[in-house]
Amino acid sequence: MNQMQRLAHARSVLMQAETASGLTRTEEKEGWQTPEALTPVLPSLKPGILAVTGSATVLLSIAGQASSQGAWVALLGLPWVGWGAAAEHGLDLSRTAHIPEPGPRSAEVLTALADGFDVIATGRLGLSVREQRAIAQRVRSRGASILASEWTTASSTLQVEGGGVSGCEDGIGHVKDLRFMVSSGFSRVECLWTDQGLVPAPRILQAVS
Repeated sequence: MNQMQRLAHARSVLMQAETASGLTRTEEKEGWQTPEALTPVLPSLKPGILAVTGSATVLLSIAGQASSQGAWVALLGLPWVGWGAAAEHGLDLSRTAHIPEPGPRSAEVLTALADGFDVIATGRLGLSVREQRAIAQRVRSRGASILASEWTTASSTLQVEGGGVSGCEDGIGHVKDLRFMVSSGFSRVECLWTDQGLVPAPRILQAVS
């Protein structure tokens, strides 16, 4: 066996080991699958920076979907997210790290996380433009993805607008679902957050007189 054959064999053995342990993406070239409700605006989560503005629920749902496929996920700078909320959004807590307050060294912490985690969900970290660009290059080279609620230099952005709450319209009752409008460029989709997670919103047919 020559050098090239030994290298190919080593890569094959590594891939089999990663697949057996559940540490690889379901489809390496396609990225992580996203919640079905979001596929019109985000078919897959690929390496790099994705800004998700306007809703922590949508941000965590994307992370949770990747976690359900075997991704290791880190939550950074999201002190209001508890373990209960993380589990509710689909995160496997055995493969999740939570650093609520990274402090003034958030850029260093985020760089270190990019070396060991597949998906990192971040809150407000106060990174400079220079730090953002350096970290973006790092995560792309490592094949990791950052879901950021605030990232001014992100190449891709999901904008989320709240569309109301149902279940307590008269001021009493229990919240049944939250409605969101999610857009990316010229694409838009409406979805609901329910006890079943993030689901497509049913289309409302209007009568034509």
